[in-house]
Amino acid sequence: MESGTSESDRLEIESEQSRRFERVGDMLLVSYSIGDDFAPEFTETYDIALGGMAMLTNAELVKDAPVSIQLELRGDATPVLRLRGVVRWSRFDSMLQRYRTGISFLELDDATRRHVQRYIDTLNLLRDMGMI
Repeated sequence: MESGTSESDRLEIESEQSRRFERVGDMLLVSYSIGDDFAPEFTETYDIALGGMAMLTNAELVKDAPVSIQLELRGDATPVLRLRGVVRWSRFDSMLQRYRTGISFLELDDATRRHVQRYIDTLNLLRDMGMI
C-alpha cells in the first residue's frame, strides 16, 4: 500500500476489490461524457467486467456523477457499445499523472451483457492459451 494512504482509503480500496463480477485487464478505446454541455473525452480502459470498468482520465470525476460511454471492444466487428454508467471513484496516480477512475454500468440490456461477457471470456481463453 502507498505511504500516506489513510485507513478509510484502504477500506475503500478493499471494498472495490471485492467485486460481484470478475474483471479482466484490457486496454480498450473509450469515449465518455459527463453531460450534454461537455464534449466527449477520449481515453482507454485498463480493466473491464460485466458490472463496470476502470479507465484513465485527465481530470478527477465526481463520485456518483452519471457518464455516457462509447466503448470499442478490440478486435470485435460489432459496432461501438453505447453504455450509461456512474462514477464510483476517481484517484490521482502520481506515476501516470492521470486519474484512475472506476465506472459502474447502469442497465445493461441482455444483448449488451452477453456481448461484454463473450468478450471477457475470449480474453480469458486467449490468456490461458498464452496468446496474449
